[in-house]
Amino acid sequence: MRVKTIMTKDPVVIELPATRGYALELFRKYKVRSFPVVNKKTGQLAGIISIKRVLLHPDEDQLAMLIRREVPVVRPNDDLKKAVRRMLEMDYRRVIVVDDDGSVVGILTVGDIIRRYLSKNERLKEVSIEPYYQKNVSVVWQGTPLKAALKALLLCNAMAIPVIDDDGKLVGMVDETDLLRDGEVVRIIKQTALSASSEEDWIIEANPTLIFEKTELQLPKKPVVDIMNPHVVVATPHMSVYDVARKMVKYRIEQLPVIKGDDDLVGIVRDMNIIKVILGR
Repeated sequence: MRVKTIMTKDPVVIELPATRGYALELFRKYKVRSFPVVNKKTGQLAGIISIKRVLLHPDEDQLAMLIRREVPVVRPNDDLKKAVRRMLEMDYRRVIVVDDDGSVVGILTVGDIIRRYLSKNERLKEVSIEPYYQKNVSVVWQGTPLKAALKALLLCNAMAIPVIDDDGKLVGMVDETDLLRDGEVVRIIKQTALSASSEEDWIIEANPTLIFEKTELQLPKKPVVDIMNPHVVVATPHMSVYDVARKMVKYRIEQLPVIKGDDDLVGIVRDMNIIKVILGR
C-alpha cells in the first residue's frame, strides 16, 4: 500500500516566524497534538511542533527554537512499511509527506494507519495483542493535583495516563487534551536578577533586574479525578489487533488500558504498539 492512499492531504501548517502563544492557541482550536512547521517565504518544511514540546519549554517564546527539525519524511509513492519504519525508528507518531520540492502535501499519522488500514484488515482478527501491549505502565492517583499529573504525563512520554483509586483499581484516564482544555493560556510578567560579567561590575547599578513577558499554561488547583474520563474503554490480554484497532476508531482514542478480572490493570496497548504488526514484529 502506498502512503498517498491513506495520508491526510493538505494538513494545517504553522508558518515561521511564530510564537509559542500562537501555537498554544492553535492546539486548543484544532485539538491536535502537532503541526508541520514551514518557512513562510519558501513554503518548505522546517520541522514539526508538538504540544509536548511547547509544554516542556514554558520559558521559550519563539517557535523556531522549539520545533523538532529532524522529522521523519516520506514521499506520496513510498510504501506504507517505509513510513511505519520511520515512525518507529524515530519514535514519532507521524511522518510528513513532501513533494520533490520539499513542500508539505500531506501528513500520515498513526491514527490514519489505524483508521484506514488496521481496522479494516480482517486478517488481523487472528493476531493477538499479547506481544504488543506494554506491561510496565505509569499511573497517577485520582487525588493527584493537575500540575503534578501534567509533570507525570510529560516524564513518562505518553499522551495519556491511567488513573487509579486508593485500592489501585483503574478508575479513569487523563490525557494532554484534558489538561489543555481545563487550563488557561495567560501572559505573565516576570523578572530575574542580572549579574555583572565583566571586571567593571562597579559600573552596574545595585540589584539590576531584567523584566520579561512570557506565555504560560496555568492549571486550576483541583485533582485529576475532576477532569479525567471515567468511562474507560479497555482491552484484555488476548484481544485481537483487529478488534483493538476498531475500538480505537469507534471511540477516537489512541490507547486502551489492558485489564484482567475486576479492573485489575496489567498494561496498556497504544496505537503506536500495534502498527508494528505491519512490519511483522
